Amino acid sequence: MRKPSYFFVATLSMLLFLSLTFTACGKSTSSSIVTAPAPMGNPNQVYAMAWAPDGTRLALGTKKGDIQLWNTKSKTLLLTVRQRFDEVYTLAWSPDGKYLASGGQDQSVHLWNASTGQQVFAYRSRFSTTEVLALAWSPDGKYLAAGTNVGIGQVWNTTSHSLVVAYSNFTGEDEVTALAWSPDGQRLASASTDRTVHIWDILTGSPPLAYRGHQDEVWSVMWSPNGSYLASSSWDGTVQVWGAKTGRTRLTYRGHTAGVWAISWSPDGKYLASASKDQTVQVWEAMTGKLLLTYRGHAAEVWAVSWSPDDKHIASVSNGGVVQLWNATTGKQVWLIHL
Repeated sequence: MRKPSYFFVATLSMLLFLSLTFTACGKSTSSSIVTAPAPMGNPNQVYAMAWAPDGTRLALGTKKGDIQLWNTKSKTLLLTVRQRFDEVYTLAWSPDGKYLASGGQDQSVHLWNASTGQQVFAYRSRFSTTEVLALAWSPDGKYLAAGTNVGIGQVWNTTSHSLVVAYSNFTGEDEVTALAWSPDGQRLASASTDRTVHIWDILTGSPPLAYRGHQDEVWSVMWSPNGSYLASSSWDGTVQVWGAKTGRTRLTYRGHTAGVWAISWSPDGKYLASASKDQTVQVWEAMTGKLLLTYRGHAAEVWAVSWSPDDKHIASVSNGGVVQLWNATTGKQVWLIHL
């Protein structure tokens, strides 16, 4: 087992010395915005998906670098940002819904005005092999966390655009596949291909709690809405629910027949939805593991899933650029987007 290491820094100059920082690139008015594998084929492949906090907009990031915003009520395309960058791997909304952050193959984090599609800020990596695989906005909107394919995590102040914290608990060969803030905004969970999940105390910089319950790469992590538990999914085919303070496993869900790419808690915290390579999304009771619903609308592996903020619908994405919106209770499909 690799021995984890970590570091914290409080100034930009220290991170420049370590060659692990992003460089702020300032404002721009031109833009001609769950982690997934990168198969060949359809340039409209959807790699990233995120609900806006108001539940009326769904953001999609594609293989060819476009970002689309859809109105889920009227089922219409609101805007497309045709950025001049590479594949979009991750998206995150600001809590007020005004901004959308994107990260991907171009080694940068971009901030976009969600109403106009204009870029308002960008951070660019000085580490040439860095790809941004995960983003998470703090609940109060003050901080934006980014995780990379070289095991580096960084947290930025979204007002001053200054670096607040950087950390690494990996050797450089492992990827940060997912990030999630605790509901109180004080801790950050990071999932990795090294089979672990780490919880970092952002305020104190104290050594992280490491969860090592999985037997293969961990691809998703989420806090329960009350902050008491985390759920993580892995290529070992399980979803595990465990205590946020103790790191002890409460439940291991084994309903899938293949690796589990992504998970999503219901807003009320009672249920979990899990998306798998076995081409299904399963909905089950978070504390008992009781299976309630298996959605079989996809014809390929499902690598992203997200519960709507109003608790009524679930959106899921499968290989081939297919996005489906369906009733969280009945499993009835209500909308299909095929890019």
